[in-house]
Amino acid sequence: MKYIRAKANFFRLSDEKFIVMGARIIECMKTSEIFTAPSPTVAQLEEAYKAYYQAVVPAGSRSRETQALKRERKRVLAGLFQQLVYYVNTVADGKLSLLHSSGFPVLTGKRTGVIPDTPTGIILEDGKRSGEIAFRFTPVGRDMQYEYSFAVEDLSNKELVWGESLFTTRSFRTYQGGFTAGCYIYFRVRARNKNGVSDWSAAVRFLVR
Repeated sequence: MKYIRAKANFFRLSDEKFIVMGARIIECMKTSEIFTAPSPTVAQLEEAYKAYYQAVVPAGSRSRETQALKRERKRVLAGLFQQLVYYVNTVADGKLSLLHSSGFPVLTGKRTGVIPDTPTGIILEDGKRSGEIAFRFTPVGRDMQYEYSFAVEDLSNKELVWGESLFTTRSFRTYQGGFTAGCYIYFRVRARNKNGVSDWSAAVRFLVR
């Protein structure tokens, strides 16, 4: 059975919520063209629902007898819905539209992690001294690591020769030195988190001073 499924742990619900939810589920079963042979039957559900509903109001008196009777009937109805939800999940086989049509609340599981977006807004600037540059870019989220690298152009092959990857958690101004004044360099960056790695950004060209 698929992880996307209807759920029916109703006994701990407040009486008000259980009454509303129970009525909705029974109505959905009565009119459904998908769940045509519910187990337990609609008649069994309606009988247990009526008995529980009739016990709720007297239980407001707080007498031990009426409170106990309400709990007993609530437990019976909750048990029937627990049986019914197995039938619903079997028929629906993880199809979300069918599960929602049953009237039951639906458990869809945890949200799948998302690979980060590619960083944008890259700015390269002169550093504090000759041969140094400063770079910054727009952050793409929390708990992120950024991988970046620099390249110089191989004029003979008209290709970029990228250096080793460097890593940082900063997206604001960072300084990098060791370049030759008067040459063009290129910068690229990508984001990493526990779910994966983004594409590399477009390479940005800069004249070192």
